[in-house]
Amino acid sequence: MTGGSVHRIRLERGTTASVQVGAEVRPDEVVAVRRRPLPPIRIPIADPLRRRADGIDDVLTVQAGSQVEAGERLAAAGSHEVTAPVGGLVLAISHLDGTILLAPFGPEEPVVGHVRGKIRGIDHDAITIDVPAARLRGVGGTGDAVHGQLALSVQNPDEELRAAAIDVAATGKILVGGSRASAETLTRARAMGVAGIVLGGILDKELRDFEAIQRRRREAGGLTASFGLLVLEGFGKVGIDPQVFGWLRSQIGRMASLFGSERLLYVYDAGAAPSRRPLPRVGDRVVSHGRPYQGRGGVVVSLLEELHATASGIPTRMAVVRFEDGRLAAMPLANIEATVRPEDR
Repeated sequence: MTGGSVHRIRLERGTTASVQVGAEVRPDEVVAVRRRPLPPIRIPIADPLRRRADGIDDVLTVQAGSQVEAGERLAAAGSHEVTAPVGGLVLAISHLDGTILLAPFGPEEPVVGHVRGKIRGIDHDAITIDVPAARLRGVGGTGDAVHGQLALSVQNPDEELRAAAIDVAATGKILVGGSRASAETLTRARAMGVAGIVLGGILDKELRDFEAIQRRRREAGGLTASFGLLVLEGFGKVGIDPQVFGWLRSQIGRMASLFGSERLLYVYDAGAAPSRRPLPRVGDRVVSHGRPYQGRGGVVVSLLEELHATASGIPTRMAVVRFEDGRLAAMPLANIEATVRPEDR
């Protein structure tokens, strides 16, 4: 049984859908056309219509937030009228000087959906698509919406993704990494045309360094291709939950769509991914969100009856967890989540 999801593509002001309800779309298909607002201009209303600045409301034919076309009427009084010199978005109406602040629309830009599926609905702020894919949600992400074939770049969930592991074979693909990737690795991946990377964790400094490098290249006009990053477990050196890693390994070769800023990964024609639930029971497989075991997987061997103090001194309920390397540790229930396989739901 394959998973199914519903994805929403948000439409900014100045965006017009170019698809219809019921249409089948590909990941590389243009689903809308966008015209971004340019620096605003002021259009006099009171003076041309001989009105007081604080009394223009009764002659206006638009309001703040209206989208207008070139030549469209903005205000009228008798046989006199004021029209929009260019198409744009009405940002504000000033009763101090009797003007309209209008942001002209720039040139048309295509909006690529980056998902495969069937258009379910279209309204003024979003396109909704039924996607025949399993969905995996992370805790963080950055970059663009991308799509590509899923590929494995590490052998175990705790392994760091190294720059040497990325070559021309990774071009256009979404790579599954491990516990982290350096700024050097991320920079090489983007330079090699990698579409996106999925990691368990990432160090804050490495992410800041990478984003600074990308910003400088973008300002110099050196970045053209899109790139997305998804963090599944946490910030720091954090391995991917072994069950989630196993599921990802089993999907290698399938097409996927990654939305870094939305913390989402879709894997097409795949069975449902393992999910999480709080308050685990004895025998459950869990993943830890607290140091020093952050991102590590294990099994709950017992639940402690009484409240026990944490390192911070706060009493709380605890569970004893046997981690993958055989170590036992008492963990606050608030710091662990059970990994639930689809067949166990």
